[in-house]
Amino acid sequence: MQSSTGNISRVEILKRLRVAALIVGEPRGAELWALRSIFAGPCELHVVQALHYSAVSILKRARSQVKAHGLLKSFSRWMGKGLFGVREHKRTQQILDQLFGVSDLRGWWVRSGIVPTKVPHLNHIYSRAALEKIQPDILVRVSGGLLKRHIFSQAKLATLNIHHGQAPLIRGLSNIAWGILENRREWIGTTIHVIDEGIDTGTVLWRGAPQLAPGDSAASLYFRAHLEGVAALVRILEGYARSEAPPLWELPRRETSNYRSAFDLAAWLTFLILGRGRRARVLIERAIEC
Repeated sequence: MQSSTGNISRVEILKRLRVAALIVGEPRGAELWALRSIFAGPCELHVVQALHYSAVSILKRARSQVKAHGLLKSFSRWMGKGLFGVREHKRTQQILDQLFGVSDLRGWWVRSGIVPTKVPHLNHIYSRAALEKIQPDILVRVSGGLLKRHIFSQAKLATLNIHHGQAPLIRGLSNIAWGILENRREWIGTTIHVIDEGIDTGTVLWRGAPQLAPGDSAASLYFRAHLEGVAALVRILEGYARSEAPPLWELPRRETSNYRSAFDLAAWLTFLILGRGRRARVLIERAIEC
């Protein structure tokens, strides 16, 4: 009887965790995998879905990029996105949807009964109002851009991020692809960290790397890194649900933090010449090791 009572108590404790997941746009394979995994854990899952990435106009973003990177670099990034980026993003999404089994995931999404709260963008006042109503224990940024303090501070316990790259070694965008491009094996992986006001600078709760294999590409490495990262996230949520503070990840001393953003034209050309990673030195060296 004691064992039975103990099990009941544990289940009741695990069911108390209220989680709000933040996404942008219609969820694809990677996002749906994360949502289903959270839903299957000890969580009452709520979803806040932004219709747009941000409220900043294209012209204002362009001016900001020129101010930050200069006209030549910004033009190279715009050219790279126009010539290759949009097409490659669509191609990668299709590959990931296939790897994650998006048809089954979309079926789960419909059956789950989850009705997302839709807002203009994640930092909008309506998003804050939605979170104030949900009163989440944990916020999880599943997809989207930088969160402002009035959003990430809504969580009672913590706001967590699934970062595809080993932060703080590598921060920013497309970190797995950058690891391939710059032959930085140690950048390839996933990090679960607490969101603060910096860019991927919050306290690290877990960090891991997928096994590299001959023939890997940026998409296949992202897929395996995402699987490991989401599994780690669920374990962390289970700990929070048992009122256990997550252990802080012990990082090597004197790590140099690097920041990378969108590919420019030269980076896109190099990435494609490398077969989207298949001919990258970091993976060829792994093939030799094998």
